[in-house]
Amino acid sequence: MSMTVTKTITVGEGPAAQVVTVRELTVGEIRAWMKRAAEGGGDVVDDTLLQEVSLPDLFSMTDLKADQAEGMTPSQLRQVVNGCREVNPDFFGLRDRIESAGRQILERLSEDLKETAAH
Repeated sequence: MSMTVTKTITVGEGPAAQVVTVRELTVGEIRAWMKRAAEGGGDVVDDTLLQEVSLPDLFSMTDLKADQAEGMTPSQLRQVVNGCREVNPDFFGLRDRIESAGRQILERLSEDLKETAAH
């Protein structure tokens, strides 16, 4: 039995505080994330509210449920994201490398289009 890395985060204060458990993703879950990311077409808020991760991705790394997230503020969700970053540095590193490669490809295509238009 493997020992998955986890972290407990308390979001908010007092009786309204929520305890969220963050866990490390498996390689298979990261592959599934890549497939979902490539398919796209999700809810705009779910996909773009938080810069580093979509809400469904956040749910896959935590025991946080969608209805709980609906009652949270973006700054509270950011606390959860920060915990996810700590527990899943390899996932976020992969995500950053993929985004960087995508930006480089777009820059090259843009330069090629400018050169083509100039001729």
